[in-house]
Amino acid sequence: MEQLNGQDWASWPIQLSAGVLSGVAIGYTVRKLTLVALFCIGLGLVFVYALTQWGVASVDWRAFDGQLQWVARQLQQWTSGLFDDLSVAGAGFAAGVLLSLRLR
Repeated sequence: MEQLNGQDWASWPIQLSAGVLSGVAIGYTVRKLTLVALFCIGLGLVFVYALTQWGVASVDWRAFDGQLQWVARQLQQWTSGLFDDLSVAGAGFAAGVLLSLRLR
């Protein structure tokens, strides 16, 4: 059987399907947990904003914005690094995660 990069063609469908199935399961779970986390973060921000309006606390919103931009840059670098060395199972996993984000 022909080989491509040291792997035979017969194992590719198995790796791809296993990657897709695990990607769908993990992606669906991540989607639900993200909704809960975003709700809690939003509720916390509303609470902090209310405290600032009542004069109980003061927040340096420019510093807060700077920290959020730093976190966004770090996440962008991390996600771009994930695709540097992508295998067949990794491609299936990524496709499964993207597919699960579309599931309701």
